[in-house]
Amino acid sequence: MRKKEIEINVDLVIVGAGLPGICTALQSARMGLKTVLINNRPYFGGNASAELMIMIVGASGMQEFNYNARETGVIEELFLENLYKNPEKNRYIWDGIILDKLQEEENLMLFPNTCIDAVDMAEDGGIQSVSGLQTTTEKRFVFKAPLFVDDTGDGTVGYLAGGEYRYGRESKEEFGEKFAPVQADDGVLPSTMVFFAHDTGHPVSYKPPHFAKDYTKTDVLEYRIIPPNNFHQFQWFYELDGNLNQMDDYEEILKHHRELVYGVWDYIKNSGKYDADNYEFSYISPIAGKRESRRLIGDYILTEGDITNQRDFEDAVGHGGWSIDLHALDGFYSKEIINRHIYLKGIYQIPYRCGYSKNIHNLFIEGRCMSVSHVALGTVRTMATLSTIGQANAVAAFLCKKYGVLPKQVGEEHLEELQNLLLKADQYIVGKRYSDSENLAEKAEVSVSSVKPLSNLTQEHIQKLEHNMALSLPIKGRVDSLNLYGKASQDTILRYHIYSADKWENYNPAIELYYDIVPVEKSDTIEEIVLPINLELPSGHYFIELEENSALELAMSKYSYTGAVTSIKKPNSDVSHVDYKTGLMKEYDWVAMQGCLCFKANCEKEAFGAENLHNGYTRPYKQSNIWHSNGKDNQWIKLCWDEPQQISNITIFFDSNLNRFCRSADKDNIDLFYRMVKDFTVYYKDTDGKKQLLRDVKGNFQRVNEICFETIKTDEIIVEFHETHGQNFYSVYEIRCSH
Repeated sequence: MRKKEIEINVDLVIVGAGLPGICTALQSARMGLKTVLINNRPYFGGNASAELMIMIVGASGMQEFNYNARETGVIEELFLENLYKNPEKNRYIWDGIILDKLQEEENLMLFPNTCIDAVDMAEDGGIQSVSGLQTTTEKRFVFKAPLFVDDTGDGTVGYLAGGEYRYGRESKEEFGEKFAPVQADDGVLPSTMVFFAHDTGHPVSYKPPHFAKDYTKTDVLEYRIIPPNNFHQFQWFYELDGNLNQMDDYEEILKHHRELVYGVWDYIKNSGKYDADNYEFSYISPIAGKRESRRLIGDYILTEGDITNQRDFEDAVGHGGWSIDLHALDGFYSKEIINRHIYLKGIYQIPYRCGYSKNIHNLFIEGRCMSVSHVALGTVRTMATLSTIGQANAVAAFLCKKYGVLPKQVGEEHLEELQNLLLKADQYIVGKRYSDSENLAEKAEVSVSSVKPLSNLTQEHIQKLEHNMALSLPIKGRVDSLNLYGKASQDTILRYHIYSADKWENYNPAIELYYDIVPVEKSDTIEEIVLPINLELPSGHYFIELEENSALELAMSKYSYTGAVTSIKKPNSDVSHVDYKTGLMKEYDWVAMQGCLCFKANCEKEAFGAENLHNGYTRPYKQSNIWHSNGKDNQWIKLCWDEPQQISNITIFFDSNLNRFCRSADKDNIDLFYRMVKDFTVYYKDTDGKKQLLRDVKGNFQRVNEICFETIKTDEIIVEFHETHGQNFYSVYEIRCSH
């Protein structure tokens, strides 16, 4: 007997609760849309869920010059929440954080364990409803809405609706992609099954099941490794079956993964090559984490050339930056290299047109089934990057309801509002400045207690100049010289170069502007080394390279700060690091350091002044766009108006170290909070000129602080700072005020 269907009517139905779907749901609900989030698994989060716990990475990783590139918005909020509340990276605490965020939203309904298996189409070619069984309750639901989102990963909703899609790898010829195969085929990035083991404190024997692969009788480990110091958990390269269909053959793929996992563990436990006597399994995922399957087609297909050429899109709504990361189809059993990290010169833009279906007019598409080529998916597929498209789709859905239009029309008729709303919600759109007539801070005169000079004089250790090193600094106007601090074991010469990047968002040494040498006398103590420059420079980030000299040691501090990045140039020995221009293994890598060279830049103009606090940018672009105080005592920001203003909202954007590449499962990321303002107080002047308390904030750990209150009338707002999470000065990107 067929159960009665339960009908749910909302503004937006999201099918699939990976991180993009979660970001869509949170942003949508916060903007007032009645929203449904449906997931076919008990855990929310997709590959990042407690069920799989694949690390969340994105634009800030696996590149040389992706400085200040980490994705912000909803994904940064979730990331910081987990980092602060879950320092041991317990998967179940992470699951609780996700659930807590979702359940806080009164406009959001959650449907876990619900498998969508049918799509009902309207006469106009759009989706009228989706339906499926919730396996835990045996209830069948029909979800109706004017708008739908496919975040299933497999493009299930789009596929059932008759949406155009692709599967497999395009040929080189189709899009002119250097890293595509000569002939198109059905190969995809293979999947991985997660396992973990723990130390029991006593010997534990292991007798494998009969289905486990016996790796003592195969040569596979001549081409693949089991890391001797990290054998107790899965490795991403324990991959399989990129040459099988990820939907039709999925149960066979799972069978092969189990054979691999139990066989690898047999080898670890019983080969005698690993210190694993006390270890036993603590978790094996029931599913494999997929990297690729169907890709639905939008009004634009993002390709390799768009990414390597950093194409500018008028309808950009997100960005990426991970390498083009392509894996061997046979995974663990392949005799090819594990993967290729095709390094880019910087971040790239993602257009809105990749996020909705070309032929199903009310369907948004996101996650790994969005509109990209196979090669482009190699970089776009990282979860933090995909989440930016989820947030963009939520704002677009809000505009669809506001104006009574479809997703395509939002891009054609309301693009500026879409981008501005995303910027308001802390999503980064490369080169776009937030501007809002309701933002009263734009009209205010901003003053600050002090401004940090462009320098770093805290000497904590020394670094021998055994490899080329570089400083990336924000400079505007005339720069006379750069002072370094070091000592020489003999009289010697320091050679240095100054480069500019080739785009405002880039930091790569693309165009050489200056070269010189400076003599350095032998010294047993740290002395000042003055590098003459004498250049008039437009605002930008400049790359000052120091040539290796083993006779020199340079003073460094433990931490860097936003605006000053120190990097070191080292020979590359990893065959997977590939140059996008040549397609060959890179000769060397520039690696950003956590510490910073000690320096003093003698510049005409300040890099970190008060004007940065209301210029519409919340991360470095073209210049630093951040205020740094000069010290910690008695530091403040004031916003003053000629006439009293009505204000009920103040939003402050702090520094969460967007330059730090961090992965969600790492346990060493707590220094991410080092730069963050921890305690601060907000005041206003009342109509009698008296200072009144608005909010006293203690223990902040979020980048964005929105302070809402009953409307006040004032001509002055004061923010006083009391403590950071470690940094010895305060850093603020932006302050916004509105009614």
